[in-house]
Amino acid sequence: MVTAAEIKAAAKEQTEAAEKKVIKIKKQVFAPTNVTTDKITASTASAKLAAVNHKQKATTKKTTKDGMLILGHHEWVLVLSGTQHISAYIDPKSSTSRIGVKDLVEFERDGDNWVKFIFQAKEYKYPVKAWEKSDDQKRLPVVLLRTKLGDRNDEVAYQLIDGGNGVVLGENFMRDVAVQNSQRKYIQPQAK
Repeated sequence: MVTAAEIKAAAKEQTEAAEKKVIKIKKQVFAPTNVTTDKITASTASAKLAAVNHKQKATTKKTTKDGMLILGHHEWVLVLSGTQHISAYIDPKSSTSRIGVKDLVEFERDGDNWVKFIFQAKEYKYPVKAWEKSDDQKRLPVVLLRTKLGDRNDEVAYQLIDGGNGVVLGENFMRDVAVQNSQRKYIQPQAK
């Protein structure tokens, strides 16, 4: 049979043990740290931070082993000289990339076919590289437009869709450059 004195002693022992744990935790939390502004220490800390960030970035694969970009079903792009990122739909089944423009006008300059159009509230004029037919047999101009996606900065052939909106990157952009992981989106960082 346990006596009242033994119960009281056990309770006192448990209380002391709990108080010791609290003191130990407080010492760990409020332990003084040596802070130096020494350049060597700062650069070493930066190197360690960079290594940690590199490890974190490595967990989110952005390229394949052979250096091809991994793209989600949507990616941020900069088109032309734009400063506003656009969410582009990635469609590897489409042979040509497409872009929606406004007020598309064909004209001739020095015997060559050109087009004038408005994109992101700016007017642009470009020479036509080719003509393609749409599904409804409408003739569409194809132009080369500067496109930035992640670390890439390429000229991409786009069909101009008058009255359309948005950007679709097709197989002509992805060929030998990228593969798609359709389960994810916005894998690549925004271009600068």
